[in-house]
Amino acid sequence: MKLSDFAPQFPVLWGSSGTTTTVQYPLLSGTALATGRASIASGFPAVNFTPPAAGGVYPWGADWNGALKTFSVSAQNYESGVVPSFSQDFANSIGGYPQNSVVSDTSTAGLFWVSTADANVTPPGVTGTAWQKFGWNQFVKQGWGFSNFGNNAIYLGWRPDGNLGLGVDSTDVGNVALQGAGKLAQGGWTEQYYTLPSGGSKTISLTFTAPVPGYVHVIGSANYSAQNSNQTNLTVIVNGQSLSADQVTGTTAMTNHSCVAVAAGSVTVASYCGTSSQNSPNVGHTLSYLFVPS
Repeated sequence: MKLSDFAPQFPVLWGSSGTTTTVQYPLLSGTALATGRASIASGFPAVNFTPPAAGGVYPWGADWNGALKTFSVSAQNYESGVVPSFSQDFANSIGGYPQNSVVSDTSTAGLFWVSTADANVTPPGVTGTAWQKFGWNQFVKQGWGFSNFGNNAIYLGWRPDGNLGLGVDSTDVGNVALQGAGKLAQGGWTEQYYTLPSGGSKTISLTFTAPVPGYVHVIGSANYSAQNSNQTNLTVIVNGQSLSADQVTGTTAMTNHSCVAVAAGSVTVASYCGTSSQNSPNVGHTLSYLFVPS
């Protein structure tokens, strides 16, 4: 088949200049079958196939025009590129949309939905229904329409190392930062107040899930009510490994921090605080972290 074999389009609907007398559109529901009138459900009735001399009825020309107009309306919609919007009545009448059928959103221009199941009677856009968003413009937008953007060819793809790469006009721009746990970078913080016993210690911790490999920066700090000449220890720990430790004498406040690469998965950051004080000091102990994808 060649492109030139494409049938002529319908710039004008069949019977568009007709009257209600010459064009029955839409066709009847079937209540007038005994008179020889046609309907969508029954087509032309049996009486049309019986010669008039034997009690039959000629087919009505208005019904022929109505049927042809129905088909030309559908063809004109197809030829003009219309993607029908979801219809609950239509879905119910046909037993549901089939898998991979496409409908346009009823309220948002440029948004389309593709059915992920057969016999799909659920409306798109509702949580748990068998539809997913469809359409390039829903996910990636290029520079067209913005005066300070060029009309570039944009390429996105997964690299062998698992990072998402970006290219513009065949030039490798680099990795794209991935969103993790609702944020580009994620962090957490906690603060605890307690009394250390003589020569006592306490560890506070936070656990999070790294969606991809990255770096975690951990900060631990402690304030003491009194230290005098006692020795204090403050240690930063990531996944059970002590990364940075300080021992000081005679101070009432201290801070320690460290940054280390971590793999994707569960990460536990902690801060250990200990003292040789004989006075059971009151302690304000804080721990914070910041994770950034690599």
